[in-house]
Amino acid sequence: MSRTRETGKTNRIYFACRYIVLAVLAASLLAYPMPPARAADDFQEEINIGREAAEQVAKESKFIDDPVLVKRVESIGKAISKVAGENEVPATYGKATVARFDYSFKIVDDDEINAFALPGGFVYVTDGLLNYVQSDDELAGIIAHEIAHVSHHHAMQLMKSQQKEMTKLALAMLLGVAAGAGTGDVGDLAYVLTLISVAKLSAYGQKAESDADRTAVAYLADTPYNPVGMLTAMERFARDEARRPQINYSIFATHPPSRERARGIIEEINKLGIPINRRLVTAYARVQVRPVQDSQASAVWIADTEVIRLADSGGERAAARAERVAAKLSSLLLAGARIHDVKIGGGGQYVVLMGNVLISPTPEDVALAGSSVSAVTASAANAIKKALVKELLEQKY
Repeated sequence: MSRTRETGKTNRIYFACRYIVLAVLAASLLAYPMPPARAADDFQEEINIGREAAEQVAKESKFIDDPVLVKRVESIGKAISKVAGENEVPATYGKATVARFDYSFKIVDDDEINAFALPGGFVYVTDGLLNYVQSDDELAGIIAHEIAHVSHHHAMQLMKSQQKEMTKLALAMLLGVAAGAGTGDVGDLAYVLTLISVAKLSAYGQKAESDADRTAVAYLADTPYNPVGMLTAMERFARDEARRPQINYSIFATHPPSRERARGIIEEINKLGIPINRRLVTAYARVQVRPVQDSQASAVWIADTEVIRLADSGGERAAARAERVAAKLSSLLLAGARIHDVKIGGGGQYVVLMGNVLISPTPEDVALAGSSVSAVTASAANAIKKALVKELLEQKY
């Protein structure tokens, strides 16, 4: 699983492929002077364009070579790219023509939560993204989205559709040089004009993003990875977008709002008849056993909420008892337990979840807590409810 660490550059959290922006930049560079238009189904030309851009990315980026992380990303990427190279999914943007690209997957050392892809199969994810996702299923959803951009030849379609814009950009750059602008001025001019071009291309970008989302769900359905992970990642992006200070990023409007994309993903998952169980692919209600510091006791946790502390009792070690409770609790949560399923039975003697006795505090547990049986069961029941409320809040956007 991904390493955890605080990231300080996450003010723009979104399902963040810079695919369209990089495609425009690559096209702009190739447009100086402008080459003849390349056919969208010319795979070798597509690979060459991607390779040139990838060489530039390599010059500007530092890659992470941690073997565990590299293996994680590559194994997920290869499983999805294999499906993309065999299955033709109808395209609503670009072309669905199957191309068996030799995909490569690299991790960029960057705290920004991002992913992007280049024509021909060059796919990148950032270290910040690996720290953001909560499961391999969520990471697979993002990688599948990027692979869909490549497999449906979105950059080639964009370049073909926008040859006029690229010509204007190149002409403006030449005029800037002719007017005696310095190197820095020309660079600034190119930057500004590229941003304007990106803004003009936003409608095409939104079509590409929607097509990549829909195609990614179809790919994931034929892999070991759960498409619901793509949904939960998108819902979290939408939640973070809603909670952060409102900043106008309209110039980068190639991505539809995440809440709209989440609705579209739900629709695609429902079409495939796949159950939407978010607990399978997130850490919102993940159950763990942790040792109690300076004690022989063990505690059962749901995410960041402690449920109960258990002591050695009846000849059984605290850790073993906690593992039993945790396994049962996890099973019931995955089965769909909700807040209203949490009850106290036996006059306060035990906690019930979905009609099953979950926790029966022993005298040793009560002594550990320094209270009464009813107080321990009430505390445990309230903790479970609190964790489930937090889970609901994490899904709100």
